[in-house]
Amino acid sequence: MSEAPALATRGLVAGYERDLPIVRGIDLTIGKGELVAILGPNGAGKSTYVKAIAGTVPCFGGAIMLDGKDITAMPLHQRISAGLAFVPQTENIFASLSIGENLQLAADVLPKALRAARLEKMWAMFPDLASRPALRAGQLSGGQRQMLAVARALIVEPQVLILDEPSAGLSPKIVSSVFAMLQSINRSGVTILLVEQNVKAALAIADRGVILVEGQLRHEGNAAQLATDPLLAELYLGAQPEKASA
Repeated sequence: MSEAPALATRGLVAGYERDLPIVRGIDLTIGKGELVAILGPNGAGKSTYVKAIAGTVPCFGGAIMLDGKDITAMPLHQRISAGLAFVPQTENIFASLSIGENLQLAADVLPKALRAARLEKMWAMFPDLASRPALRAGQLSGGQRQMLAVARALIVEPQVLILDEPSAGLSPKIVSSVFAMLQSINRSGVTILLVEQNVKAALAIADRGVILVEGQLRHEGNAAQLATDPLLAELYLGAQPEKASA
């Protein structure tokens, strides 16, 4: 029997209103250990797609499978327990709390026996955060906030980590640092699904790229090949790829 994929969606339909779905029938399979970048023009449904997988946007049809288990109807907190972690683009930390309090709050979903060890692991992984645990999170730079958000997600040791626009608002230098961190996390065995507008940076670390247009999967391929694929520019510029006549 072949191994179940880390994550898969089958005919996923999702959005904020049942009669006006934003995600319109997406089939996608992500293998264990893969780093997949979700790309596409503004309004393509990228964020809505990953939010539906995470459980923060309603699904109206299709299925979401995590390690072969159907989680489509599973509440958000249960998806976390099942091994799925999500880092949204905004409101991904508690700015009024300290770095340490942010991590402690994230650890509180774990059994008490695991909390101390997981916190120590995060401090070891993120020494810049460990050096000032009492600092209020709202005082952190954009890159540091992103690292804290990722640390909060990793504390449960997820099988799959989903991130929505982690480079948003960051300088090129900080983007490089954040993406290097994500690449390191992926190499440790965590499957990553990444929504990103910075196409070049995303494809530089991804195994595969997927392009969404108008809520549908329009093109996908090996990241290195996709980076030079003329169809990538066409889809971003709104041109429609030629179709064979019926």
